[in-house]
Amino acid sequence: MEAAEPAVTRVRVAMVVPPQAVVFEPAADLRASASDDAELVDQVHYREHLRVLASRDGWHHVQAEDHYFGWVRQDAIGLVEASVHGPIVDVPLAAIRRRPDRSSEVVGHLPAGTPLTQQSSEQVGWAWVDIRRRGDIAALTGYVSLDDSIDLGTLPYRPPTPDDLIATAEAFVGVPYLWGGTTGLGLDCSGYVQQVYGLNGLRLDRDADQQALEGRAVDRAARGDLVFFGRERVTHVGLARDARTMLNARGGRQVEVDDIDSIGVGVLAVRRYLP
Repeated sequence: MEAAEPAVTRVRVAMVVPPQAVVFEPAADLRASASDDAELVDQVHYREHLRVLASRDGWHHVQAEDHYFGWVRQDAIGLVEASVHGPIVDVPLAAIRRRPDRSSEVVGHLPAGTPLTQQSSEQVGWAWVDIRRRGDIAALTGYVSLDDSIDLGTLPYRPPTPDDLIATAEAFVGVPYLWGGTTGLGLDCSGYVQQVYGLNGLRLDRDADQQALEGRAVDRAARGDLVFFGRERVTHVGLARDARTMLNARGGRQVEVDDIDSIGVGVLAVRRYLP
């Protein structure tokens, strides 16, 4: 049976690739700000890989493998030369077609950010997909058009900005709400912001109450911050466009722009993950 074609499929998803670094010391301190006197928030270990989000006065603002954000001395780490390449899906959903033809039957979809590693040598402009299904004898095989991809090597290789996050988030406007969803077929509130940050190289935990413990607290939402809502506990999250409006996936609705004060429950926290 042909898979239903979602309404949001061909919008381009903006993405950036943050620079990477490797820790060279046995253990290096991660500080709350770019100072040896600042609070020690974590430590990173020898050969651990970091994402570099800013550089200032001999310090780098990074995200560690355990998702912690902080400042590490420049001389404790070494930047890794960019070597990323190959196509990845850059639309909310790339159709998997039975044959390498835009008019062929759609048998599935790949979400944004999926690497296409098996380019077809026989069908120029298409990647071959072979997905094993547990319990099935036959695999799901098909083709994805490279028109729905971008080469990683052409993406901006720099730290993401709040504008980058908003540009990524806007590509998913209109995607229906789906509890537990993390793709363009359906998204819940925390899955939505996790994907937006992830497509710009930042890792966030899966659930909103977990995400509300990451980054650092700020008093007032600014562009790119996450705003958390609830009464006694966190039950919803949105991505701030400014101090008054946000993008979010709302239960029973879709990804849309809303006023922050229209959710019906109070703001419990505002967290910032970029420097």
